[in-house]
Amino acid sequence: MKKTISIYGGGWVGAPLAFKLALADFDVRVSASSVHQQAAHPKIKVLDFRAEPDMPAENWSSMNDSEVQIWAIPPRRKKNAEETYLAILQDWADNLPAKQVKKLIFLSSTSVYANVSDTVDENSGINEDSLMAKAEAIVSSAKIPSVILRLAGLMGGDRYVAKYFSGKRNDGANCPINYVHKDDVVALIALSAEKIDSGTYNIVAPIHPTKGEVGENDIERRGMPAGYWDYSVSCLGGKVVSGDKICDELNYEFRWPDPLEFPI
Repeated sequence: MKKTISIYGGGWVGAPLAFKLALADFDVRVSASSVHQQAAHPKIKVLDFRAEPDMPAENWSSMNDSEVQIWAIPPRRKKNAEETYLAILQDWADNLPAKQVKKLIFLSSTSVYANVSDTVDENSGINEDSLMAKAEAIVSSAKIPSVILRLAGLMGGDRYVAKYFSGKRNDGANCPINYVHKDDVVALIALSAEKIDSGTYNIVAPIHPTKGEVGENDIERRGMPAGYWDYSVSCLGGKVVSGDKICDELNYEFRWPDPLEFPI
């Protein structure tokens, strides 16, 4: 019998993830915020749910008793957003029914790592004062096994590097980038739901060209106005994030390993 899965956040990642899990015959619940046609499937139940701080416990009940719980809600960009985000996350963890829920999956970020001139992996130190590190600590402290997925810079669809660099003066031309395409993010989250019981994993494309290389390449491919890059300045920091751990454990081969070849 397939597990039931709740996805909090039916947006850029959550909607296609819901569809992929439904195709794998999971019974999926996904919160209604920004859900689009990628989540249209008979095995997907779209719920009118919005996480807010200090909600009554019963408000969580429509979502929080699925066996697998996937948190795909990003922090909001407004006043007191960090405090609100952490408060909501703590409420979620506190209200989970431990007898029904078997696993939590939390979508974090590789931004938790310090910007060092080195390769970092899941054993490297993190910035404990960062928002996502605090969020991870809340999830890890829940009395339910958790999978922390640290996502690199998300690209694909309406997110592409030329959009951010075209016609602008850009710093860090010589710094390596850590990007990942949405197709691989969705595939690895779905596999994690099926095959990983607990642990922390980076999700990042295995090839790391420089910011200037990726920016100029994407701008040229899309025929957009050139950006301005200074290659005479050495990269300060510029970490490379390794995603080998999850690939080795799941025997996963990236569909889009090289950001220079991400589809247009």
